[in-house]
Amino acid sequence: MSHRHLDTHKLSNKKAFTLIELLVVIAIIAILAAILFPVFARARENARRSSCQSNLKQIGLGFAQYTQDYDEKYPVSSSFNSPTTKLMWGEEIYPYVKSQQIFACPSNTSNTMKIQYWNGSANVDSGLPISYVANRHIILPDYLGGRSLASINTVSTRILLSEGNADTKYDDGTIAEPIDANDGRLYKMFVGHLATMNNLFVDGHVKSLRASATMTPLNMWGRLKFNGTGAGCAGSGDPNAYVIANFDPNCEDPQVNDGVVALNNAQNNYK
Repeated sequence: MSHRHLDTHKLSNKKAFTLIELLVVIAIIAILAAILFPVFARARENARRSSCQSNLKQIGLGFAQYTQDYDEKYPVSSSFNSPTTKLMWGEEIYPYVKSQQIFACPSNTSNTMKIQYWNGSANVDSGLPISYVANRHIILPDYLGGRSLASINTVSTRILLSEGNADTKYDDGTIAEPIDANDGRLYKMFVGHLATMNNLFVDGHVKSLRASATMTPLNMWGRLKFNGTGAGCAGSGDPNAYVIANFDPNCEDPQVNDGVVALNNAQNNYK
């Protein structure tokens, strides 16, 4: 009978990792993780931004179908469908898109928020969660009637919808400009796509821009609180005054006050 003898001498001579070698390996892994994790995070956010852009394109098709059915006029921001309940602009578009999901940006933590309206005695939620905000120069208050598509001169540079934060639920889910002209803070806007926001333009195309890029060098919203002398801009228009002359969508004079600097600083919180 043969016997196998364990060669303990050979086993004892096998090399093991030293502490220094282990620390070097761990350090290399940590360096690679520090390099790759931000890349993965940006790739994930780019994918979410693309999904959001797809949502806006589909909503844009809904607006196009709506205007075909209603004499080339846009819906108003809200309208009473009973003495105490209102339909918001998103609910007017919903029958053409038939999906609640496309009204919610996957990156926006406010994507389950419902726009509120005043029913005569209290603020109440509308029926549709939405994370997009409409340009108030185009989606007008109900008493001013629907904006005619023909009244908009430059459809490729006029924003129809953009992305809103938790404050979007007020003012019927509309905004006149993405900056508070009084203190220069980022107002109602969500710029969480790597410091940018997606925008749906009147002609149906979608583009991701920094909020400040929508106000200068070209104003893409319409008449601002601080106006210039160009077409549709003259005078002291205030888009919060709710007078039709103050909702001119064709004013292209840029925002020139110090608020743009503050807006850029606010955007830098999102990377």
